Amino acid sequence: MEYSVILLAAGRGERTHLEYNKVFYTLNNGKTVLDTGLDVFLNDPDCRQVVLVCSAYDWKAITKKYSKNERIVLCQGGATRQESVDKGLQKVTYPYVFIHDAARPYIQFKEIKALKQTLETEDACLLMVPSADTIKIVEDGYVKTTPIRSSCYCAQTPQCFKTELIKRCSAQAQQDGFSATDDAQVVEQYSDVPIKVVIGDITNLKITLPIDLV
Repeated sequence: MEYSVILLAAGRGERTHLEYNKVFYTLNNGKTVLDTGLDVFLNDPDCRQVVLVCSAYDWKAITKKYSKNERIVLCQGGATRQESVDKGLQKVTYPYVFIHDAARPYIQFKEIKALKQTLETEDACLLMVPSADTIKIVEDGYVKTTPIRSSCYCAQTPQCFKTELIKRCSAQAQQDGFSATDDAQVVEQYSDVPIKVVIGDITNLKITLPIDLV
C-alpha cells in the first residue's frame, strides 16, 4: 500500500542541551538523528512521499540538503506540534499517512510493516508499548486513583491514518483550538473511528534528554 509520511523535525529539543536542533546530532552510526529515521522510510518503496516539517530557523539548511530528492516535500511548521502536523497534512497526497517524530530515529522496518498490514483492515492505528511502571492519576499533588497496569500503554510514533480521516479531524481541532498531545487523540476527539494498537518496541525511544544522545 502506498502512503505518505509526515516527519516532524520542527522542534528545537532544548532539553538535550545542544546548541542546535537535536535532529542534526550525529549518532554512533555516523548519521544524524534525522537521516537515521528518514532512511527507514526512503528504503520502503511503499512510502511514496515524505513531508519533512521543519522550523523557519532550520529552513535554509533543510532546503539545501533535502530539496533535490523528488520524494521529499518540505514544509515549515507552526507554533505547536499540532499546528505543524496540520500544515504537513495539507501537503499529503496519498490515501494513507504515517505521522512520525524525527526525534525517534530507531524506528524499524518490521514496525512499519506491521502498521501497513493493520491499515489493510483499520482506518487508524499507532505503535504502543505496555507500561512497565504503575501509573498514578494525580490531582492537586495527591494520588487520585491507580489504573490497572495491564490497561496502561505508552504511545509512540508512527501514528497512522486514512488521510481523509486525520485531515478532517485535524482541521476541526485547529478550528476549535483543541490542544492534543498526539495525533490519535485528535481522532479520538473528533470521530468515533476505533484506533487499533500495534505493539511496538521499547527501543523506539524519543531523544529528549542528554542521556539519550548516543
